[in-house]
Amino acid sequence: MKTNKNLAIIVFALLLSVASFAQKTQRKANVTTVNPKFDATKSIIDNLSASQNYSSLAKVFKAAEFEQILREEGPFTILAPSNDAINRSSENLDFMTDPKNIHRTKDIAAYYMIRGQWYATDFGKLIRMSKGRGEIKTADGDILVFTLENSQIYVTDAKGNKAKLVFTDAIQSNGIIHGIDKTFSPN
Repeated sequence: MKTNKNLAIIVFALLLSVASFAQKTQRKANVTTVNPKFDATKSIIDNLSASQNYSSLAKVFKAAEFEQILREEGPFTILAPSNDAINRSSENLDFMTDPKNIHRTKDIAAYYMIRGQWYATDFGKLIRMSKGRGEIKTADGDILVFTLENSQIYVTDAKGNKAKLVFTDAIQSNGIIHGIDKTFSPN
């Protein structure tokens, strides 16, 4: 009887430990989650501006004078680096929002825009149809290369900067947003 009671206490303690570990792991996972909750009835620029993790890109688009385009026209597909990714970039937010850098900022901002509405499945089809290396033109006509590695979609710019899609298919009133973990640098 005493053995059963001790066994029950040990099992209970183990379950408590596992539950505590799972809760800590879940808490850590929630901290690093970057999948934003966008309002599908709002425009690309309005949702990015209101986002806690992607508002820096909205500031870049505004500095590049693309705000009105991304509020009304479309559809566009946006590859959105997080605020952290933009801040880690050599051409960071301070650089891109400085009016004296407007021409460079326009080049950079256009690099994150693709005309039309591209879902993750469309990227996948393109990659398969092109034998593993799909190319899509940015709004400026530069080429981005889409590849699939370990069931993950990656995008590479002309300079070889490679970004992973961290969330996909965030529908907007005038397009779609996909999150990426790094920035691009157009020529």
